[in-house]
Amino acid sequence: MSEREAQEITEWAYPPPYDLYNLNGEGADELMGYQAVFEDNRLIGFFCTGAEARVPAGYGAGAYPEGDEIIDIGLGMKPERTGQGKGPEFFKLILDHLRLTRSPLAFRLTVADFNKRAIRLYRKAGFRETGSFRREGTRFLVMAKEET
Repeated sequence: MSEREAQEITEWAYPPPYDLYNLNGEGADELMGYQAVFEDNRLIGFFCTGAEARVPAGYGAGAYPEGDEIIDIGLGMKPERTGQGKGPEFFKLILDHLRLTRSPLAFRLTVADFNKRAIRLYRKAGFRETGSFRREGTRFLVMAKEET
């Protein structure tokens, strides 16, 4: 991801209750290690894997056991594209890329429990809840999908 793309993402503004995901102009340096996702040469989202994809409060809750062979995924889609049925194609693109480049045994992700659209998408993709924890009053679900 380029610096320009990272800065653009920090300016994305999701409406409530999704505004939990707003970066408010901060965090561009961290985003530089993420993967940008494009459609027709236009930035439509991003994803990351590993520790960057985890919510730190989940460690104390045992959500991320050490030594597991799971690829953690974090992702975000441009706010203007959300709620329009574009999530399945976007998510499939990310999973297919990771299958091709990483050959995972399983995937895991963490999502705020109010994000019903994302949870529905993940369940349709075969992810199941494996745990939950709270951070600053928000409950997070941990969901995983084994690759067979």
